[in-house]
Amino acid sequence: MPLILIKSLPFLQERDVSSIIEGVSKDVSSHAGVDIRHFTVTWEYLRPGHYAVSGESREFQPMHGHPILVDVLAPDFNSCGNKDLILSSIASSLSDRADIPQNNIFITYNQAHSGMVYDAGEIVRW
Repeated sequence: MPLILIKSLPFLQERDVSSIIEGVSKDVSSHAGVDIRHFTVTWEYLRPGHYAVSGESREFQPMHGHPILVDVLAPDFNSCGNKDLILSSIASSLSDRADIPQNNIFITYNQAHSGMVYDAGEIVRW
């Protein structure tokens, strides 16, 4: 953990998503000071026409509007400063690696509490 889940519409011009999510993992790990082995990053495409903002849907990911959606799940023991660093690192890395303006990225940060995560065959407590 942290788990970073990215969703967007498909891009009109294809992106190398595999390289992007590997790079985001490395960038955020480096900036946040968390070992990369703890990061999981996914990118899922929403079906064209299945994402509306202000009542309007789109077929492809626009550069402005219909922001890239990112959910972060991380342990609740991260400090406020570390949360800020993780959020800003994700935005910066996604912007650079996927050629997306930072103001078209929407990120939520959710905290996992001790005893509320099942991983590697057991309930994890910290």
